[in-house]
Amino acid sequence: MTSNTKEHVLPAIDVDEAGEPDQQKELSRDGELNYITGWGLSFLSIGMALSTFLVNLEITIVSTSLVSIANDLDDFGPTSWIVTAYLITYTGGLVIWAKLSDLLGRKPIFVASLLIFAAFSGGCGAAQTMTQLIVCRAFQGIGGGGIYALIMVMLYELVPPPRYPAYAALLTTMVASSFALGPVFGGLILRGASWRWVFLLNVPASAIATGIILFAVPRDFPNQGRSRSQSPKPGLAAADFTGAILMVSTLALLIVAFEEAASNLSWTIPTFIGRLCAAVITLAAFMISQWYASRLSSVVEPVLPWRFCQSRLIVGLLLSSFMTGAVSITCIIQIPIRYQTAVGGTPLQAGIKLIPLALFQIVGLVFLSRGSPSNPDWRGLNGIEVVIGLGTGCNIGTAALLTPWTVEKRDIAVGSAAVTQFRFLGSTIVVAIITAIGNSWAKNVFLDHLTPVQLSAIFRSTEAINDLPEDLEAFVRKTFVRSFNFQMSIVLGLSVAGMFTWLLMWQKTQIRVP
Repeated sequence: MTSNTKEHVLPAIDVDEAGEPDQQKELSRDGELNYITGWGLSFLSIGMALSTFLVNLEITIVSTSLVSIANDLDDFGPTSWIVTAYLITYTGGLVIWAKLSDLLGRKPIFVASLLIFAAFSGGCGAAQTMTQLIVCRAFQGIGGGGIYALIMVMLYELVPPPRYPAYAALLTTMVASSFALGPVFGGLILRGASWRWVFLLNVPASAIATGIILFAVPRDFPNQGRSRSQSPKPGLAAADFTGAILMVSTLALLIVAFEEAASNLSWTIPTFIGRLCAAVITLAAFMISQWYASRLSSVVEPVLPWRFCQSRLIVGLLLSSFMTGAVSITCIIQIPIRYQTAVGGTPLQAGIKLIPLALFQIVGLVFLSRGSPSNPDWRGLNGIEVVIGLGTGCNIGTAALLTPWTVEKRDIAVGSAAVTQFRFLGSTIVVAIITAIGNSWAKNVFLDHLTPVQLSAIFRSTEAINDLPEDLEAFVRKTFVRSFNFQMSIVLGLSVAGMFTWLLMWQKTQIRVP
């Protein structure tokens, strides 16, 4: 192992001192660090892959279920909050969960997150009102954020550095598959069962994952075999509760503000401006609190260490992650909408259209922004999804690999969670912005051709387009294609901007995984 990697490993320990007898044979020495090997590693990898798939599937699987949920609960108004509530707590909790695992240990935090996710998935399935469902979705997101944060942290402690690429590829594949297959699975479930099974199926799957984690993860992972006096944990006394509250408040205000702007097709409504201003204030307060905790406090462990802001490499990594999330999730959400508005496809058919989304970015977006309104059912879209997915997949995987070599060893947990958090923050904010811009543009075009009732109906449900006169239906579908092209042109600009964020990480001696 090269000298560049030694600062990222734990002190040498004796395999015979490993905590639990049954796990001793599953620990192997690699230089100065013991790793889980054999069937234990395989078993744990399955549990982590399953957990990754479940919590990210919840982001997109409900997209094809919203109408059915609203019909069953007889409440159409707050349906967007079914998605937003999960995203706020999922995104807001990533760094906090990672820091808690530093203070209290990986295994207990992982198990607690799985139990929270499973319990409130069951609560979502049993909800009798829209309010109950939204509250349960928020708590489900808390558990989901904890699960994903711990998976990204444990990735760098599970295997030696030469195996990082393989495991990063495994987890990236699970994330990409869950995003792409979510709408498909949602449509399939609705064809044969109630929308409640979209959530209830998480319960047995989470139970399996919990059993695997309890059985396969050593008690003191990743410090198995070290005495407690050698690896003391600071405990909750060192938790930065002020920073955690300010971080969640900032993210919640930003997400809710942009979601509301997208729903109301306006950037000038007082509530949007008010929330945006409040987010700026809480962000400033958060940055001050992190500076204080990093520089002046010897007791509190900051949620986001101030040294991150002073590192060009880390800033570049976080900004790149933001741009990657903005591009990938926007495409995942907007492509099915294009298919439903331009061609009149069903939610299941629209979900299936996402399957080719697996590979490259900028070249694909150039062509994607040039689609012809006269050919709404454009066959070339499937091939371009492959090109886009290649770029986003490579970027996500590369960011995951670079994290442990960009941050200090003590910051790996928070650093990996921050990279993920910025990716989801980018996706949430940009999807809302793109939706608001595209819908506002289309609305202005429709004003001279549709009645207020028709206009309201098509923005509430794409199925209303089928009820329009034939010539008007064709006009509406072509307009939505033009709106989609306009949205993709903006995403193209973000993709190009993402290239420049990578330049912040340029250095003469390149980072290499041993």
